[in-house]
Parts: sequence; structure tokens; C-alpha cells
Amino acid sequence: MSDIDVSLILPLRDQEAETAATVRVAAEIAARARLPEGYSAGAREALEAEILALDQRSGDNTLSVLSLLHGKIPSLRTLQDVEPGQAIRRATRVARGAVWLVMDHPIDPELGAWGVGQVFRGHRAAIIPGEMLVVDQPLGITVLPRLPGGLVSAQQAVTRHLRGQNLRPVWSPPSKKGPIDRARLFVRGQLGRFGLGWLDRPGVLD
Repeated sequence: MSDIDVSLILPLRDQEAETAATVRVAAEIAARARLPEGYSAGAREALEAEILALDQRSGDNTLSVLSLLHGKIPSLRTLQDVEPGQAIRRATRVARGAVWLVMDHPIDPELGAWGVGQVFRGHRAAIIPGEMLVVDQPLGITVLPRLPGGLVSAQQAVTRHLRGQNLRPVWSPPSKKGPIDRARLFVRGQLGRFGLGWLDRPGVLD
């Protein structure tokens, strides 16, 4: 069995300005998250994590920023030349964690740690709309390998799958976004169905 508890999956494209912050937040989430009491981690006490940054053929300096971070964050792995819109699908082939967290921009590390903790405690998924998706590995392997699109597409696909099993993800905090923001998230989630999954990324519909 893998000795990795959490895989933090970062789909990135043309996000030079916030790439470093996104990676550092991922590292902070890993540092703050705690294994629940009774969780079997062999002889280990601390949570083990990997950060998978997937560069989707960025035209800016996103990849250069990632290269500078490798010496500072040992758990960081970069996957280059990922086809736009295919980062999450690609991550499913290499992620080794028992829990997967997907985020495509900096979020509150406490919320990330909360989501990881919820899944370790038995929930199949934890979602903050447009912010993060956390799933257990079996659910990720079931739903995400065929997914065209990014974070919001993945959130919607996981929600639909669980609904078909009379289950639902944990949602927190309740979305305070206005109708325009909610409509934008809905559109992001539908783009993959029309071959436009590469547009499901932060800021593209602003």
C-alpha cells in the first residue's frame, strides 16, 4: 500500500501570478490536516502528502515558478505538457494518496484541512463550490478518469455520482456568491460536455 495519505492536485494554466501561493497553500493544508484517531498509518504518526502541480501548456511563466519551488517544497511534483482541460484526468493516473484534494487557486488552508478531515472520517467527498473538491481515492478513480474539464466540472460530476447512490458530499461553507457567480460556476461545470473543458479554470469567464 502507498505511504501517501493525501494527494493535493493543482490543475494550473497561465496562472503565473498565483502559482506560488497555490502551492504554498497546498503545503500548508498538508501541514494542518490531521489523521483521525484510529486511522491506520502503520508506524507513522504524521500525515504524508504529495503535491501534484499539473501545468497545462501555460503560455506564461507558470512552469518557471514551479521549477523554483521544487527546492523549497520537497513534496512538490510537477507534471508538464498536460493537455489543457486534462489535468484532473492525468492526475488520476499518478496520485497515490488515500484522499485527493483538487484546488486550482489559493484557498483558506483551514477549509482545506477541514475537507481532508471530513473524508478521512468517512464522508466520500467534501466540496466548497468553485474552491475545492476532496474525495476518497476509490471515488476519485471511479468518477474522475473520464472527466473533461477542471475543478467545477469535477465537483458536479462527483455530486451527480453520489446522488445516484442516494449520497451527497459534505458542503461547507454555504456559498455566499451572488447569482452571477453561481451562474458562472454552473457554466464552468458544463463546458466539458461541449469540448470546452479547458475553459474550466479560474477567471476565464470573468
